[in-house]
Amino acid sequence: MTIASETSCQPGNDGGCRGQRGFTLIEVIVAMTIIATVMVALFRMQSGTINLAGADDFQTTARYLAAKALAQIELSIDDPELKGEFDQAFKGYAWQCEVTDVNANFSDIMPNLADKVGTLKKIDLTITREHGDRSYHVETFRYAPAS
Repeated sequence: MTIASETSCQPGNDGGCRGQRGFTLIEVIVAMTIIATVMVALFRMQSGTINLAGADDFQTTARYLAAKALAQIELSIDDPELKGEFDQAFKGYAWQCEVTDVNANFSDIMPNLADKVGTLKKIDLTITREHGDRSYHVETFRYAPAS
């Protein structure tokens, strides 16, 4: 007694075998297009997240470095243009500052300073990174009493 297995194919209307299961080429192409579109959207979202994280990291670091630079600027506030770099821990970050005198009459605001001589200084400080893709700007004022 022999058992023979035979697959029967009954022709369908489209020329293929009826009863066979599978995907047509069009269905595969449509599925691949949908998958590709979803992948592109995911990669863009991931790229945007990485850019935002980099911007946030720069802003946080630049705020700290600006406070550090302002402390150094106040020591030599009479120098009209200052610039420098930060220590090894913040390699690639640099700062540039412009100090200008502001004409101000203090007698109206603070009468006790009317007889003292001093100037109001405007400090424009910019923190940049070596790559040059981001910068952080601070504008502040300081009173510099006469020496």
